Amino acid sequence: MSADEKPTLFRPAIGNGGMTPLHFSTYCGDMNELCRSLDAGADPNARDSYRGYTAVHWLADMAATGGPRVQMLRRLAEAGADFNLKANAGETALGLALEAGTAGSEQLAEELKMLGVEE
Repeated sequence: MSADEKPTLFRPAIGNGGMTPLHFSTYCGDMNELCRSLDAGADPNARDSYRGYTAVHWLADMAATGGPRVQMLRRLAEAGADFNLKANAGETALGLALEAGTAGSEQLAEELKMLGVEE
């Protein structure tokens, strides 16, 4: 690869790769922004154009970074999030949480299972 062909890294931000404020709030673990987005009518099942992630995928993918992710998951459940949707490469929220392998991601995975998501 030449110096002119440097790979472009994805920089999560609202508007990048179709990331909405709801996606970004779950990426960051920001419960207040998640509630604001949902209260304003954000679709909990909307997909980004980067990976086909929904808010739940971002929540699970970033579970290792902390934040009130189980509470956020419950709020997304109340808003009608579909926890069984697959991203572009077939990833599920449960699979992403299990891959993270942290205490926080394990709690999130257990909550997903309690909500009826199957492995």
